[in-house]
Amino acid sequence: MRVFARPARWLTKLPLIHNTRFRLTVLVLLAALPAFALLTLTASEQRSDAIAAGREEAQRLVSLSAADQDRLIDSANQLLTTLGRLPEIRGNDSQACHNLLLSLIAAYPDYTDLAVVKRDGSVICSAISNQTNVDESIIKRTFARNAFQIGNYEAAASANQPTIGFAAPVLGSGTEPTRAVYAAVDLQSLNQRLGTFAAQAKFKPGSILTVYDSNGIVLVQYPAVGDTKVIGTSLASSPAVKTMLAQQTGVETVAGSDGQQYIMAYQTAVGSATDSGSGTAYVSLAVPSDEVLKLANASFQKNLGRLGIAALLAVVAAWIFADLFVRRDHETRKALVSELYQAFSSGSVDDLDEIVAPELVDHNPAPGQAPGLEGLKQVIAEFRAAFPDGEIVPQELLADHDKVVARVTLTGTQVANFFGIPSMGRPVTANGVETFRFASGLIVESWSMFGQLVPILPSEDDEGLGDLDHHRRGLLARLLRRR
Repeated sequence: MRVFARPARWLTKLPLIHNTRFRLTVLVLLAALPAFALLTLTASEQRSDAIAAGREEAQRLVSLSAADQDRLIDSANQLLTTLGRLPEIRGNDSQACHNLLLSLIAAYPDYTDLAVVKRDGSVICSAISNQTNVDESIIKRTFARNAFQIGNYEAAASANQPTIGFAAPVLGSGTEPTRAVYAAVDLQSLNQRLGTFAAQAKFKPGSILTVYDSNGIVLVQYPAVGDTKVIGTSLASSPAVKTMLAQQTGVETVAGSDGQQYIMAYQTAVGSATDSGSGTAYVSLAVPSDEVLKLANASFQKNLGRLGIAALLAVVAAWIFADLFVRRDHETRKALVSELYQAFSSGSVDDLDEIVAPELVDHNPAPGQAPGLEGLKQVIAEFRAAFPDGEIVPQELLADHDKVVARVTLTGTQVANFFGIPSMGRPVTANGVETFRFASGLIVESWSMFGQLVPILPSEDDEGLGDLDHHRRGLLARLLRRR
């Protein structure tokens, strides 16, 4: 506590601390602190709720996008299974097979190639003739498992084109198939589909939907980020992509290459008809955190603005009406000082307990005056005994901060000794200036300065009393606390 004692004393000595306007302004600002704290707490809770809702929404949307990839795989399974039953595919007429596959390519623009392949990988027929580049690994796996298979999501070597291959066995009369139907899908052509999905799902502005292969290579991205083409680029070294490849499904808060924070949801995409060991894709949706928090931040800014306006109006009101409080306090203190002087004029000290503090400090006490309020009552009693008709009348009262300065005139007929001063037996007067300091509504300190005591009506006898008057005036001046 001692550490704060010295700064506290130093602050109390600053004139600004005693300024009513300043104190009222500080009071208004302190009153606004709980409201600001509550507003901040509410905003923090709203931000937390918004982040939680944003994470949930991102996970839902990425699940829908992954389901769209699943539908692509399932539709490829259905197409290849249906083709495997057609005579053009099962027969040996390569031209008829080519014509059929070519017509299907025109009908299904997402497919870049359709082909019928033997067990050894040689092409029987295809939609694009001898330009077919079949993924041999998927063909071997199809014959080995005798089931529909998905190739790896990959960026093809030619033109860095992201594709995925599918293959299904053509079941004949024997137990083992001798040929398979193969299809290749251009993933980059799915951008339009992703764009449609993003519009229907009402993605937040700045959201980025990305499809990766099992090695973290970007296959599809909507919309494309910046001017750099990221298709075919490996992002496996990115912490976010590393986490995605390891956990496969989840939601993370990550930092983007643009320095923004994103809520990134990710999920694997595999067809429902595939078996384990087939190729896997990963779909991620990155949503800017600022967009997720947009409503919460806007609400906070709006409420903060309202609180600021209310506080500003309160400060202005405190500043304007401070004069009323100051004037009221000043008038109250001047009225109390007038009541104190009324006690000298009437001799009644019953109300002094409500005006003067018991521990009053009189900086100019009369000889033998007791300390505190009792000493003041003693002076009043002596004054009334010496001046039965005496009174001290305020001529002017000035109030400033916690003090009242009074310019007063003492008048009265002295008929008895006053603290050892012999009676003059005639009306006298004296002018003085007294200062009173208030604390907690009571007078706690006083200072007095009085001039010489002079007769109101001088007579011829006054010439012979010059030395005596000088002695009386000097003593009275001291009694009346003149310095």
